Formats: sequence, C-alpha cells, structure tokens
Amino acid sequence: MPQALAIVVGVVLAAVGLLGLAWLRWQYLKARPGFFPCVVVQGQGAKRRERSGLAAFAPLALDWFARDSLSFTPAYRWPRTGLTIKARPLDEESTAGWQVVQLRSAGATYLLVISRGASSGLLSWIEAGPSRSEL
Repeated sequence: MPQALAIVVGVVLAAVGLLGLAWLRWQYLKARPGFFPCVVVQGQGAKRRERSGLAAFAPLALDWFARDSLSFTPAYRWPRTGLTIKARPLDEESTAGWQVVQLRSAGATYLLVISRGASSGLLSWIEAGPSRSEL
C-alpha cells in the first residue's frame, strides 16, 4: 500500500507542477506589451471549436498563443503582408465590447473574437505595416 500511495502522490505532484508551469507561462505572456485576449474559432457546425488564447503584434506577423499549452512558440502566425480583416460587432446585450474579426491570410480564413480596442489596434497595426517594397 505505501508504494501505491507514493505513486499517487507523484502523479498529483506532477499534475500540479504542469498546471503551475502553464499558469506561469500565461502570466508571463499577459504581462508583455502588445498582447491581447483572443478566441480563435475553428470549423463550423458540429466541428466548431473555440480556443482561448492571447494574440500578439510582432513586427512582421500576428502571433497567437493557446491558453492550454506550455509552448512559447505561437500556435498560429499570420504574416502581416497580405493579411486582410473584416470586423463585425457581436450582440450588444450578451457580449458588450467584443467583435468577431475575420482574418484572411494565404487563402485561409480564421475567425477571432477580440475586444473592440484590440480590433482597432489590429486595423492600425495592419495599416502601419511596411509595404512590400520595404521588405
């Protein structure tokens, strides 16, 4: 019985350690400038999946980091050049201040749910980007 208890305690400590690392990563990313909360919506109908995360303005790309990950590399990276967006507000009563943004990059389409402020920042970031001749 003591050996089984040691295994259970070891598994619990490992799980707590992983959760602690994920929490520390999340706090680190949230504290950096240029990061904002963002939900990526993938698929439609029964295959629809929403993932919470943080998006970040990088010099040449928009990076997205999943909340449920330990990785410091982005799960998605959308290059700044050729990136187009369309924004539409969500229902005012249920989700005040949030917008659905449709991103098009390299022929693929992504839906993001972000705050209105982040949406304005995203538009400004795209418009202020370098032209193709400057790259």
